Amino acid sequence: MKSSKYISILCMGGLLSLASCTDGFESDNKINGSFDDIVKEYDFQKYTTNFETIQKGIYFNYDWGEGTTWPWQTFQNLNHDMFAGYFHDFASKFCDKNTVYALEAGWTASAWNYTYNYIFPVAHKSTLITQDEAKYKHFYGATLILKVEAMHRIADTYGPIVYSKFGKNEANSVDTQEEAYKAFFNDLDKAVEALDAYLKEGGKEDGVKSINMSNCPTASRWIKFANSLRLRLAMRVSNVNKALAASEAKKALENSYGVIESSAENIQISGKGYQNPLAGVAGWGETYMGATMASVLNGYEDPRISIYYSPATLADHTEEYLGVPQGVYAKDGDPNYYQSYSFINTKTIAASTPAVLLTAAEVWLLRAEASLRGINPKSESAKQCYETGVQASFDQWGAGDASLYLASKGKPTDYINYAAGPGKDMKALITTTPDFDDAANQEEQLEKIITQKWIACWPEGMEAWTEQRRTGYPKLFKVQTNNSNGTIDTDIMIRRLPFSQDDAKKDPEQYKNLCTALGGADNGGTRLWWDTGKNNF
Repeated sequence: MKSSKYISILCMGGLLSLASCTDGFESDNKINGSFDDIVKEYDFQKYTTNFETIQKGIYFNYDWGEGTTWPWQTFQNLNHDMFAGYFHDFASKFCDKNTVYALEAGWTASAWNYTYNYIFPVAHKSTLITQDEAKYKHFYGATLILKVEAMHRIADTYGPIVYSKFGKNEANSVDTQEEAYKAFFNDLDKAVEALDAYLKEGGKEDGVKSINMSNCPTASRWIKFANSLRLRLAMRVSNVNKALAASEAKKALENSYGVIESSAENIQISGKGYQNPLAGVAGWGETYMGATMASVLNGYEDPRISIYYSPATLADHTEEYLGVPQGVYAKDGDPNYYQSYSFINTKTIAASTPAVLLTAAEVWLLRAEASLRGINPKSESAKQCYETGVQASFDQWGAGDASLYLASKGKPTDYINYAAGPGKDMKALITTTPDFDDAANQEEQLEKIITQKWIACWPEGMEAWTEQRRTGYPKLFKVQTNNSNGTIDTDIMIRRLPFSQDDAKKDPEQYKNLCTALGGADNGGTRLWWDTGKNNF
């Protein structure tokens, strides 16, 4: 009997087997959530592997049979990173797809498919294994935090998701995005409670060190991670539910363990065989500087420009930083023309470079926004937090002292398109400057905060694109060619990615429930719950 249990549980404990157990929407309702003590003990032997898998699956770098680079490129780089204005891949085979809003279904479904087939089931099972075991409280708390970190990215990409009712065999297991966010906050409550109890009961601070890949060597640091993540999500809902944002910001900033405050505490994935997939895509020659990045960093004379990107090699423009606009076709149909434009700095992003998920710079800038909105319980001004956040980003990248930069009134430059000619030049849309003006109105101050957060979040395009949609900042250059057949407005820009159509065919009822929860057409033009189209102070 015991051996038969061990054999049957392999489908749940082994990652590759999990893929066959979670095929499409339908399987979301068919995962058994019950474990007896023997099975729990057996599964815990697999927990180390599962914990690593979850961490590798956020900034996706798990090889399930197609390598690690291509899955991540479709998971994030050809979607979020490009729509955020960070990078552009002008390969001729890609120029007629996402860059011109002719969304490639296989790419747009990638984040959904990989997460539900390989990552979320592992996180779900790991919480079931540990939730009732006193000796596993620290693992339980850490897993919940990672689960929220992974799944808010999916909700922010698509909208409604399967989360709180995953594995419960309910007829409709879909959460609206609002329901998902409330479940995220609830899971963060549980995580902090579990980790705090673990420490107060005499648990070792370094109890998760041996399987940690997230730069959280102590239980206290995991609580800081949770608090910082809570603050991120609190600001996300601030335009649509200020009361919820205020209560969650208060929890985050008044918790005795604190939030991330220095670059040494940045949440970043490394070790145990993890390789930064952005470096892999760069190795294919497909990560060029975005046009808005060139406009902003050049205009601000930002020292991070040479850290993020390499100078162009275009004749008569060597040593300049030139970006590629979204939605452009190469000169005379020759994609090689843009190969002389600025490329990612491969010394900065190498295979061994940790994948950064959440930084002190971001957290300080979140605090700045909370102060601006009047929901920061601490006695700190928006300007104070803003300037501390910018300096934290400079510290992170080794860019030196930010004091002169923070006094600068430099403005982004107009874009000159040397490839397509004068008719394709663009006036800068951004006029805000790095200096923080106390006399400016809230909207102007918010633009400064988010523009600097956009620079600081580089190269993590998922968070950058999400914040750009939420706030409208920074003001990105519009797509040059729009082939969306009217589903995406050029001026409003892309708002989300469509659900997986393969899964829609496998479970049309679940797909219908997702679309109902979305409240609009399943295309790139439909706004998400927190995307109100304006900033409500």
